[in-house]
Amino acid sequence: MADTQLAVERKGEILYGTFTQEKGVHSFSLRLLEQIDAFLARIEDEPAIRAAIITARGRIFSLGTDMTQIETGLGDFRQFRHYLDRFNAVMDRLERAPVPMIAAVNGLTRAGGIEIVLACDVAVIARGARIGDIHTAQFAIPAGGSTQRLPRRIGLPRAKDLIWSGRFLGAQEAVEWGLCHALAEDDALIETAEALAATYIDKPRQCLFECKTLINRSVTMSPADGIELEKQQFLHYVQNYPYVRDAFQAFRDAKRAPVAAS
Repeated sequence: MADTQLAVERKGEILYGTFTQEKGVHSFSLRLLEQIDAFLARIEDEPAIRAAIITARGRIFSLGTDMTQIETGLGDFRQFRHYLDRFNAVMDRLERAPVPMIAAVNGLTRAGGIEIVLACDVAVIARGARIGDIHTAQFAIPAGGSTQRLPRRIGLPRAKDLIWSGRFLGAQEAVEWGLCHALAEDDALIETAEALAATYIDKPRQCLFECKTLINRSVTMSPADGIELEKQQFLHYVQNYPYVRDAFQAFRDAKRAPVAAS
């Protein structure tokens, strides 16, 4: 069984989750999924958290599902279905998290590793990292969301190419394709992710969450329906969060910055 753990640390308004392992490679087990779920529950429960960064120690971000888990699953499909349901439930919760989720991709990333990157809102990748889906290289197909989230991130042709070929993208290419948002030097990955987070966390948490929810919904709605939902959410937001009125007043006065209330 994999012994990858998620080390959790909060610094100010940012919560950090870091994959750690004393030996071997970072991979997913049911125990790690439980730890990620607890990490997400903490974000939901602590309003002062306004962004989160997920990364890993060493030269590997994640290589996907633990091999012991796969071997067990191939001999017991009911158990495999349980694991896949659990994995996807955690990825869905990650995608819906009420704050910006930033993946800081430090090294080799494949299979379940790319699937957690895709469930995050944006990704910063270290120059020396490589990332790919690679399921087809093992004559398998994805089961953790790649066929659904990857086309929405990088477009249909590129998603088909990356999944069919089973190849890895270098960091520069991953940014050019839109799979990752920003490129960082290997020794400045976390600093780059923090600088990105800093451009988000000066806004109210609810403001970011409302925008995130509407943007995520856009891929499943017609433009007309999406705009109608946007109008409805705007009116609800303005009516229920008094700091919006203060921000409009501050903008009109041009004498002070708005207060980013929780």
